[in-house]
Amino acid sequence: MLRFLRKYSSSIGVKILYGLLAALFILWMGGGIGGERRQDVAVVYAQVITHRDLEQATALLTRQYEQLLRGRADLLRGLNLSGQALDQLIQQALLRHEAARLGIAVANAEIDETVKRMPDLQQNGRFDRSLLEAYLRGERVPGAFEDEVRQDILRQRLQALVTDGVGVSDGELEERYRFDHEKANLAFVRNAAADLAATITLSDEELQKYLDEHADPYRVPARVRARYVAYRPADIVSKDDEVAEYYALHKDDKFTEPEQVRARHILVKTAADAGADAKAAARKKAEELLAKVKAGGDFAALAKERSEDAGSAANGGDLGLFTRGRMTPAFEEAAFALQGGGLSDVVETPFGFHVIKVEEHRPGGAKPLETVHDEIADTLKRERSLALARKQAEEDRRKIARGAPFAEALAGRTIEETPPFAKGAEVPGVGRVPGFAESAFALREGEVSDLIESPDAIYLLAPFAYSEAHAPPLDEVRERVTADARRERGEAAARERADKLLARAREIGLDQAAAEAGVQVEETGPFERVDSIPKIGRVADLTADAFTLTPEAPLAPKVYGTGGDAIVAALRAHTPADMAGFEDAKDKLRETLLKQKREAVLTAYLSYLMRRAQSEGALEVRTDARPRG
Repeated sequence: MLRFLRKYSSSIGVKILYGLLAALFILWMGGGIGGERRQDVAVVYAQVITHRDLEQATALLTRQYEQLLRGRADLLRGLNLSGQALDQLIQQALLRHEAARLGIAVANAEIDETVKRMPDLQQNGRFDRSLLEAYLRGERVPGAFEDEVRQDILRQRLQALVTDGVGVSDGELEERYRFDHEKANLAFVRNAAADLAATITLSDEELQKYLDEHADPYRVPARVRARYVAYRPADIVSKDDEVAEYYALHKDDKFTEPEQVRARHILVKTAADAGADAKAAARKKAEELLAKVKAGGDFAALAKERSEDAGSAANGGDLGLFTRGRMTPAFEEAAFALQGGGLSDVVETPFGFHVIKVEEHRPGGAKPLETVHDEIADTLKRERSLALARKQAEEDRRKIARGAPFAEALAGRTIEETPPFAKGAEVPGVGRVPGFAESAFALREGEVSDLIESPDAIYLLAPFAYSEAHAPPLDEVRERVTADARRERGEAAARERADKLLARAREIGLDQAAAEAGVQVEETGPFERVDSIPKIGRVADLTADAFTLTPEAPLAPKVYGTGGDAIVAALRAHTPADMAGFEDAKDKLRETLLKQKREAVLTAYLSYLMRRAQSEGALEVRTDARPRG
């Protein structure tokens, strides 16, 4: 379906996307443009990872973590995201090489089918192309979406290959269930920072000192305003003869699809060196399964229960849509000979014996003009209207280049003005248009930008009212500074009290130390490792420590912070897991543990691939860019 976008749409957003996907394909194949300018970060089996690749991957990973951590820059700094991104790029290259070595390929049609099934791209139970187009227009790293889908399919196939045979024993299930459902009950004292902060009074001198020492959060960034004209594509209606001409011109390359089949199968495996008796037994088993299907058995349910193809059994044997040339010859011949709903006889391939059910058979060929008429009309409208908008913008820009003032050159156009905006921020009334804010800050007052294109409009702008970044006087930020300084003092006071309480509790126990200090001891009530701690919240290190405490040594080893408050805690009781729910939870727990074990096996496999590449001299990483861990 991404191929569909590349072929069927010529909106400016998709045109740009097509060019960038082509560039990504060059990078995927290990090539580069202008080799003398390319700076390699790593080379994996002749696949080049460039600085640009690393910068894009790091930017994508950073945005993912920003969403996860809600912009906590302090936490982001310690994550070595560049190293993580390089690790991922190297792993992707290793997977590509290994997939090629094993003959595993992901066709465009397979990516298309995967995308069409994504829940986020469905509208009223059907795939909605406009949702994908909107997503791709907002994609900051060109081609990242298609690359992620391809990598995910490759990863799934390799995982199925290397994890075949991984299992979970009943003993492992029971041990994990006991671990997950053991409970702890804690006694604790909360030293509330907000209560202490409310008692603190700060002088102007103290507030000014705090502002001087913490200036960055209050610093007012450089701001600028812009006068601009937006050339938005006008509505243009395409004539039927133009639509027909476009269809005739692009019928073969844009409006023709290959023959495809969507099938399920049940596989009875045979070893490559299996003898006649083993093959006969396998064939008999397949024939018995075929008989059950013919007698009215549910094919998907039988495949899920009896198929020996680890990659498709869990999905009821579903292989998705595939074209000719993808499967072994015998399998392909049988599948493409069936119509939708058709059932094959037993089919023998090098993998064993198959029973095949075709869910859908698409004959392929050219789509009729009437089915694509509106789509072509929309395409022509976008192309013509965008061309008109660009022509108007270019004519106005030439007037300015010849010396005409901004207002005079744009007479008759609607000139709009932005409110002040900061570099990197969304521009009110415009949004995040690449190049808009950058141009406004790069130009001097009175200068006019070049054409700035977006999928929805073309812009000309002239900046004005520039203001430098500056530290504000105390009176402008007094309320914020007062609240922040009080909070910091309150948190420090809460920590100091908690440290003293913990030191005394080590001598006489938490209950006596709290009574001596005149503070209240609370109880959390029982909780499991995965729970948020009642009355406290999610404090990972306290949860971990709680299950290591014993009746002989009940006091938690340190002070724990949560929301600025300081917690001192001690064990009240451990409760063993209630095994009454074990049987009901067994299947889901097995699924979870199996997934974890398969991930662990795949991680070990990736480590092996990296070691093998290093031993073969096929992995080179620049010293200052070498990934950690």
